Amino acid sequence: MTPFQIRACDSAIQQDTTDYLPSKDRVTRWDIAGFVFSIITHLVDVGLDINVAYRYYVDNPNQYYYVLTLIFILVPAVINTAFSIKMYCQNKEDTQMKPLTKRFTKRRLCYLIILLFQLAPVLRYFDALRYAIKSKKAEKEKNIENQRKYYKLMIQEDSDVALLRVLECYLEAAPQQILQLAIIFYKHGDGNTFTIVHQLLSIGSSFVSMAWSMASYHRLLRVALINKNNISWGGTIMQFMWHFLVTVSRIMCISVIASIFPYYTVLVLSVHWFVMVIWLKITSDQPAICGNNKVFEYFFFAVFGTVYIFTHISLSQGRTLVRYVFFYTILCVENIIAMIIWMLYSDEVIRSSPYYLPIICLNFITFFVGIVFMIVYYKICHPSTGYIQRHLVKR
Repeated sequence: MTPFQIRACDSAIQQDTTDYLPSKDRVTRWDIAGFVFSIITHLVDVGLDINVAYRYYVDNPNQYYYVLTLIFILVPAVINTAFSIKMYCQNKEDTQMKPLTKRFTKRRLCYLIILLFQLAPVLRYFDALRYAIKSKKAEKEKNIENQRKYYKLMIQEDSDVALLRVLECYLEAAPQQILQLAIIFYKHGDGNTFTIVHQLLSIGSSFVSMAWSMASYHRLLRVALINKNNISWGGTIMQFMWHFLVTVSRIMCISVIASIFPYYTVLVLSVHWFVMVIWLKITSDQPAICGNNKVFEYFFFAVFGTVYIFTHISLSQGRTLVRYVFFYTILCVENIIAMIIWMLYSDEVIRSSPYYLPIICLNFITFFVGIVFMIVYYKICHPSTGYIQRHLVKR
């Protein structure tokens, strides 16, 4: 179940009982620290991307790289802000609440700042942080009603921002990584050393951000659902490693082939995107956020079709085994073909470079080890079907 579906059924749940959150659920210092950490890491990630764009700008021969980098920053910012506003429009149950994002976006100048610096997720983190602090304060005052009220609002904001962070990572960070790595491979690592350092910093932070965004997204969805067991921190680590390794392999494979055949790479990825959009349209539930708006519905699937170039994210309930087998088989075949083409058509400079063989080994090893982490997660750490849940928790 996605945050959209959680919001759709939330009002119905409240009609049944106003005390549907378990009494044991309360805001901890770790929650507050987590929000602060998420805000800082997001700003650092965006700042490093902007810094790379600036390095291209001051390096006159690379104006083309500067324009592409800027496009990959601004377009996802517009999409993320649109989704954020749509989520707020969907949830109007509490008219007394005035979240920071809602107030901030009423001013055109502030709205422009949000778009330029990708602050939509950051503002949602601030909203969640504000609710967390209020819930903690109400707990100290022994005001149970406000404690649970603000805790519920914090969970809603947290689950929404988790999805926004996933979109930001895979619409902005992933294309940025492909661009930066393709540039490095295209230049055979002979570019300005100072610029390469900035590129590698941006690439490294993005890899971590993408993996953590997926792990955090799944963890927060389980917290938001009252009839589901939460994911343990061990399970979250398994998910982080799974998404980190598979994403590294996927982006490396796309980057190496893009450094040789950029236009054909765009063509193949476009075909992949189109297939994923059709697949999502056929297999996914009707997104509650879209309502009866068919235009936004197609926009919704188009956006997540882009995410599906890199990773799988569940948009409907039900068993995911068949979906995973289908999706990761396609990724595996595409990655293998990309590496074979790169090995066949690489010039002598690349083949003699010190990173040629390590990249080939890295791409294959990381993908299959990532799949192993996925299997371990579902066999051992999954809160519903894992070994721990079946044999240890029930005891």
